[in-house]
Amino acid sequence: MVLALGPLVAHSYRSEARITVTTYREFSDLEFLQLQEDLRVRLQRESVAGMPEFNMVSAATHFEIHQDGTPVILVDNSAGRLLVIAFGQ
Repeated sequence: MVLALGPLVAHSYRSEARITVTTYREFSDLEFLQLQEDLRVRLQRESVAGMPEFNMVSAATHFEIHQDGTPVILVDNSAGRLLVIAFGQ
């Protein structure tokens, strides 16, 4: 899953005004926590490597990734599926 979300995050600085919605099977709580942590680590590494800096806001069933206060990705793991909304892709 990180492989699927990684390119979305890496290229989020594009100014295009599109929204992409993708659904996957619902993740277990453990899988969802692991996904959040894997993305958090990847974002930290890319920030150190000179990529744009991102902020992640997490909750029990969803998380959001922002760049300069602008939403990049919203991931929601409720209602029986994993919903990924990518902004600007």
